[in-house]
Amino acid sequence: MMGHYQKKKFKTGIQWLAWSGVLAALSAGGYLTYFLVVNRPPEAVAVSLVTVERGNVETAINESGTVELREQRVVKSPTDGAVERVLVKPGQKVRSGQVLLTLRYPERKVAIAKHELEIREQEFTVVRNREKIVEAQQQLTAEQRELSKLSSLAKVGAVAQQQVQKQEDTVRADQAKVRDAQAEARISALKLESLELERQRIQQQLKDTIVSAPFDSAVLGVYVKDGDGVQFRTNLLTLGDLKEVLVKLQLSTLNAARVRVNQVARVNAIGPSAQKFTGRVQSLYPQALTPEETQKQEGGSQNQSTQSVVPATVLLDTPTSKLLPGSRVNVEVVLEQRQNVVVLSTEAIQRSEAQPFVWVRDSQNKAQKRTINLGLEGLVTVEVTSGLRAGEQIIVPPAQSQLKPGTPVTPSEGTQE
Repeated sequence: MMGHYQKKKFKTGIQWLAWSGVLAALSAGGYLTYFLVVNRPPEAVAVSLVTVERGNVETAINESGTVELREQRVVKSPTDGAVERVLVKPGQKVRSGQVLLTLRYPERKVAIAKHELEIREQEFTVVRNREKIVEAQQQLTAEQRELSKLSSLAKVGAVAQQQVQKQEDTVRADQAKVRDAQAEARISALKLESLELERQRIQQQLKDTIVSAPFDSAVLGVYVKDGDGVQFRTNLLTLGDLKEVLVKLQLSTLNAARVRVNQVARVNAIGPSAQKFTGRVQSLYPQALTPEETQKQEGGSQNQSTQSVVPATVLLDTPTSKLLPGSRVNVEVVLEQRQNVVVLSTEAIQRSEAQPFVWVRDSQNKAQKRTINLGLEGLVTVEVTSGLRAGEQIIVPPAQSQLKPGTPVTPSEGTQE
């Protein structure tokens, strides 16, 4: 029989064998688990799919501008006086020759009436002086005939020579009367002419009491009211021709270098739900202007900019009365445009490598790279010149996901396939 010591030793050996088996089993199980985890297929990543489309891509600059009218004129007072009546209001359309306001000159109306009386009186004087010339000439003719008769009689001794000399004195006196009558007639005619010129001057002044529209236009502003006193060349109204609406821009030198005449521009008033208008760049100043030069061009208005600017003008394609002259507007000048090309959102393009690429889903629903060539790049879209066709779908990777070629993908909820 086995002794106590041997039994104990045998028992200990059995225990070690049992624990060894357990450890071996645990090791095998751990390796199997590790193998299964390492070689487990990766889970599919939820991604958004975007369909490639055709569309337009453009680059543009944004500037603010001021609305003006091509034909815009300030009507000034033609003389000193007072406003009798304003006949128009801002926003009203007027025709050429239409009376806008009248001025009051009561003293000139009195003066013209007085001159009319003086002119009629002088006209009578002129007529009477001309009659005096005729009468003096007739008297002179009669005395000259009498002198001829007496001279003939004196030659035959029928009358004394003294009587002939007396008649000669009478003729000379009548000749002087004719000259005096002619001079008096000339003086009276000159006075009449002077009175008529003065009447024309007063009539012109009275005509200045009526201020009319010089062309078909709209009233942009009225600066006086009934009863206001005005001086010569006081601003009365501003008129503008609505047939051509302009927008004046002050471009930065950087933007001006990219702008060209005839480029498309979009104009809209500042504010919510503002209507948009289209136009084209009509003119671009050939050089940059300093703030001082800009202030001179704008007639002394305050220019807050400290940078040189380049004046430019945009002409709207269609006239409108919805943009008020003097108001500020937003102007978007289209620098370059591609139409009906393959376009893609900038967020779908990957630029982490030498050549831009996109992720596409292959037939096994795995992500794969595809390099593409880009054309014109706009603010949110880019022209794709090669590598994609309209109608294809590409993957927009999630922000926190690192896709790799072969990664399984599944369309996220809401993505249309």
